Amino acid sequence: MTKPQSMPEPVAGTVITPTCFRPPSRGSALPRLQIAWLPLLVSAVLLLWALAAWFVFTARTVTLSATPSHASISVADWLAPHFGHHWLMRPGPHRVRVSAPGYQAFDALVTVDDAQIQTREVTLERLPGHLRIALTPAVQAEVLVDNVVLGKAPGVVHEIAAGKRQIEIRAARYRPLLSEVEIEGKGIEQSLAGVLEPAWADYSIASQPAGATLSIDEQQAGTTPLSGELLEGRRVLKLTRAGYKPWQQTLKVVAGTAVKLGTVVLIEADGQLELTSVPPGVSVTLDDNFVGRTPLNVAVAPGQAHRLHLLAEGYLATVQSVTLAAAATQKLNVTLEPELADVRFITLPPSAELLIDGAPRGAANQTLALATREHEVTVRAVGYATYTTKVTPRKGVEKRFKIRLKTIAEASADELAATPVITAAPGEVVNTTTTATTTSDTRADDAVSGDEAPAAPSVTTDAGQELKLFTGGQVVLGSPRSDAARRADEVERQVALKRAFYLGAKEVTNGEFRRFLANHQSPPVNNASLDDDSQPVVDVDWQMAALYCNWLSRRDGLPPFYQIKFGEVLGVNPAASGYRLPTEAEWEWAARVPPVGAATVFAWGDRYPPPGRSGNYADESAPPLAKGALRGFRDGYAVSAPVGSFSPNLRGLYDLGGNVAEWVNDYYDAAPPAIATVDPLGPPSGTRHVIKGASWAQGAATELRLSYRAAGQRGRNDVGFRLARYAQ
Repeated sequence: MTKPQSMPEPVAGTVITPTCFRPPSRGSALPRLQIAWLPLLVSAVLLLWALAAWFVFTARTVTLSATPSHASISVADWLAPHFGHHWLMRPGPHRVRVSAPGYQAFDALVTVDDAQIQTREVTLERLPGHLRIALTPAVQAEVLVDNVVLGKAPGVVHEIAAGKRQIEIRAARYRPLLSEVEIEGKGIEQSLAGVLEPAWADYSIASQPAGATLSIDEQQAGTTPLSGELLEGRRVLKLTRAGYKPWQQTLKVVAGTAVKLGTVVLIEADGQLELTSVPPGVSVTLDDNFVGRTPLNVAVAPGQAHRLHLLAEGYLATVQSVTLAAAATQKLNVTLEPELADVRFITLPPSAELLIDGAPRGAANQTLALATREHEVTVRAVGYATYTTKVTPRKGVEKRFKIRLKTIAEASADELAATPVITAAPGEVVNTTTTATTTSDTRADDAVSGDEAPAAPSVTTDAGQELKLFTGGQVVLGSPRSDAARRADEVERQVALKRAFYLGAKEVTNGEFRRFLANHQSPPVNNASLDDDSQPVVDVDWQMAALYCNWLSRRDGLPPFYQIKFGEVLGVNPAASGYRLPTEAEWEWAARVPPVGAATVFAWGDRYPPPGRSGNYADESAPPLAKGALRGFRDGYAVSAPVGSFSPNLRGLYDLGGNVAEWVNDYYDAAPPAIATVDPLGPPSGTRHVIKGASWAQGAATELRLSYRAAGQRGRNDVGFRLARYAQ
């Protein structure tokens, strides 16, 4: 091989001309290598260009923006080129991350749709901030942010959401402090200074005598003389001391305004008189004010003489003087002397035996001095039907009764001829036997004669209730369409009452009802008692009232009106003369129709509101649950009054318009037929019963109208009942 000659070094400023290229010799490998990889390289380049073209053709231009503007934005995909805030991304989900100091980071999938150019905006939420609170005075307080408790003050309340927030600071005995604060957030701590205003007023109080215990809203505060602080608002102050009546006052306290109560003069406590009598049930007045019937406890003003007046039917009135020390309790038992009047009995046969109130008194032909109260008289003789009647002697009048007993044969014949067909409850006996004829020349209103004696003008039950006799009349139930207060169920309908009936002069009392159900209690209302023996019984449902009627019928030997099985009323016996509830027609007739004149709208007349002392309605002292309290009207009772506390109506009946509303016998029908009826007992069936009359809890004109009807199933604290029965 010839050694190649070395090329001369170029001279400055000369041009070098390259020599001609010599192809490689035939045995060289370089051309073969170049030919092998060149197509692969070209294919790869073309593929890349194709992929790039495909990506550019299928990708969409997406503009990503963020708030705040300085936030950093990134897309987690490997194939998402961008220029500034513009990204090329294929349709589908892409993970986008946005972050900025002081803000919650955004890291979520963003879906790109098929639009060629689209925009996505991301707003970052500020991180919570902190609020440092300083208080004057530096008392412990609770901090609420937008009504949610978040911390205490003074101090720092952490993690408050950024934005405008309502800050409330509550400290005991201070007024709430409200402030609206713009929370910057981003972890920044801001400051708030607050000045708390006192929510109290200074007070001072003394008492005569001193040493009384002061309670503020039932919490003891100390003994008088005393001073301190009262929180603003309504406050109830009470002074108590042994031997004295409690003193109480309600104040409206204004913060910063001193309350000076001065010296409260305490009044000595009443003495308590525990009064009993022989016989029991005696009416008692204290200094000419009716206070109840024995046995009873009476509050008596201390240190002075009081006049007690005791009165009972058949007994001489008794007057006593009583003086009690403060807070003292005295027991007093008074025995009343009977008031006597002569009653002469003339009987056939002469051998008949006379019993008075079940006690043998010897031969039936005699004159007896009997107490001037109702007595049961029984005349019996061998071979004759026994005869029983009632007699009430009267002072200064000698009553004479002529009684002829009937033989067994005569009584049996009369029974067969006169016994009506009566449907009685299973196991109950209906007595229709006439066993004697009686005549009287006593000059008394209740004298009887003949085999069918006329009904007495009044009767008295075994429990001592008086029922008055009524022989019928006409009444239009309901109210006319022209009445603005008329309700839909007050359909006008004509009723004729032809069957003589008795109606209770007063409502049944707690004491009378407890003779039937000893453990009954009429629950109080706002600490006002409804359970005194002389108050009308309440909280009794219709069925319990019917059970009472049957119980009393059995006590008086009358055929029960209600058909009862297993303690449930299944029906009635219309022919029975036993005690029952009044029908709606009887009640409304007795309440609305006077003996002379037109029917009235209200118990007192036709004009609303009621005049003073016209009855017991919802006056200004009635509890808050009373409806439509009458402004300017005071009847002297917050709840029910003792029965008969107000004047009777013209028919001698008490409390028909007020005191308590009353159950009547009828089932309730919201649309009673407008047809004329005679002695109606109401619908044959139903789920509720009618309630008539207003009560101590009602004062609206609509409810005080005598045509007003209510309905119910259960007892109420303002619903009671009165008795009724047929005379024959």
